[in-house]
Amino acid sequence: MPKNLPVLSIAKSLLAASSLIAGLANPVLAVSAEDDIDLNSLSGIYLAARIADAGKDFKSAGAFYRAAFKTDPDNIFLLDRTLVLTVAEGRVKDASPFADQLARKVPNNHAAKLLQAVTSLRGKKFAEVVTQYEKASGSVLNDLSKALIIGWAEFGRGEVDKAVAVLAAADSQPWYSVYTDLHSGYILAAAGRSADSLSRFEAAYKQNRNAVLLADGYARALQNAGKTAEAQDIVNDFMQRFPDNPLMKKTAVDMKAGKALPANIRTPMEGAAAALSDIGLIIGQEGSLETSAFFYQLSLYLEPQLAGGLSAMSFGNVLEASNRNDEAIAIYSTVGERAAYRKPALLRAAISMNRLDRVDEAETAFKEVLANGDKGEDQALTAYANMLRGRERYKEASELYGRAIAQIGEQTQQDWTLYYSRGITYERTDQWPKAEADFKTALEVYPDQPLVLNYLGYSWVDMGIQLEPALDMIRKAVELRPNDGYIVDSLGWAYYRLGRYEDAVTELERAVSLRASDPIINDHLGDAYWKVGRILEAQFQWRHARDLGAENEELVRINKKIELQTLIEDKPAEEKRGDLGSETILNAALPSQAGAL
Repeated sequence: MPKNLPVLSIAKSLLAASSLIAGLANPVLAVSAEDDIDLNSLSGIYLAARIADAGKDFKSAGAFYRAAFKTDPDNIFLLDRTLVLTVAEGRVKDASPFADQLARKVPNNHAAKLLQAVTSLRGKKFAEVVTQYEKASGSVLNDLSKALIIGWAEFGRGEVDKAVAVLAAADSQPWYSVYTDLHSGYILAAAGRSADSLSRFEAAYKQNRNAVLLADGYARALQNAGKTAEAQDIVNDFMQRFPDNPLMKKTAVDMKAGKALPANIRTPMEGAAAALSDIGLIIGQEGSLETSAFFYQLSLYLEPQLAGGLSAMSFGNVLEASNRNDEAIAIYSTVGERAAYRKPALLRAAISMNRLDRVDEAETAFKEVLANGDKGEDQALTAYANMLRGRERYKEASELYGRAIAQIGEQTQQDWTLYYSRGITYERTDQWPKAEADFKTALEVYPDQPLVLNYLGYSWVDMGIQLEPALDMIRKAVELRPNDGYIVDSLGWAYYRLGRYEDAVTELERAVSLRASDPIINDHLGDAYWKVGRILEAQFQWRHARDLGAENEELVRINKKIELQTLIEDKPAEEKRGDLGSETILNAALPSQAGAL
């Protein structure tokens, strides 16, 4: 379930309970990758497994634990970790024998019982699910997952009322109703009892209007119960807040065309997969990646294309948030070519590929998203342009920004990023009149936007024009973002260019305190120190700027100042003016993922 629910208030309880998934796990050993490890010994393999485990490298950890368990097959701890990490890696079928062994040795182990239940569900052996899973160990998390899985198994047996009763009986925690109402609604709708499902959907919907699968299921149930106007209201409300959501967009089109809208969760496998994905999401948002991955992988094993790839998108986002970009790309790639979330998955994969400097692959993914030339692909255009701008391919980037700008319908404040970003590409390719026009337009769209104020103001100062308005702009930017070292540096450098050296020193010292590791800011401070006669401090700052990693023309100029022990005034235009990185611009431009999940 998305994070804006009361669920957040119970997330810590879930997280604490989630440690029981790996029931017997010990604290991570204090070892590092630099340790001398003998991989031909059990102790060496075990240490390697713990290093990979600590780094959340599920693939390596799973392989090492499997090797360790093969060497020591009576070790319950190794068996438990082998099971959990093999599932987290995505090798669910391979983990099944480990679950059977662990269930025999520790009959109430929850991880083993859950995997057995999922395997039985997948084989449509619904009666086995109930008998297998009822014996699993109890905890806050386990009791909830047990109720949801058994409820869907009862539905699979044709026992609809019993399924709903199982969910209703799961009331040991008040927040369980967030899940039990939702899945009771799904079950009743899937059984063709749309009218009966409405009260359950309504109760869940009141607690969370942003979950697309819930909103979609509720709208479909309303439509099928003859409440067409109310169904349309649910769809319209959601689309107003999340207009680009592909799942709800399709429902809106089908509803407008008068098509039948069957329940969006129709089988026990889909229902259980949705339940496991819900739990994986909330745990993942609280940072327990291993347990989150365990639930997500079980969900994808049951129904890999759940809701058009929704579960895969959700899992990929959790992996991205944990900087597991390779794994996120692999998950995004599982979304089918005709699935609703295919393009959003490709877009997120491309962004992750760019982070990993897999530029050619990222471009291929971006181009696939944009292949049909559909309108409404402004997110992909912006993300692709941001990647190109970040890699100094300014001409190509400006063309893509232009395409995105051309697609703007009713302009919103959010559109400032497009004009600002294209303005930067024009400025970097010596097309100042176009750049200036875009920066001014950005300020019309979003007055007093500090990054635009800073960039435009700094540019004017750097060119020696519009000095008073420029200084006012930069001061305003500093007022709005007083702790942004780059913007404070701009103010200091503006004072320097205006010959107000004491003021420049004051602001540049503050900029250095905010961004101590930036070579250009330290170089600026060195120049300002020289101007006020603080010669030794100036030389120290220049050396510091050099040692901090100044590059290209800046490094050549700094080295020349150090060698000649004097200030050199013929300074080129600076590279940093408080520009947002492409990833930050992207996050500003893309809508919240909440409505996508």
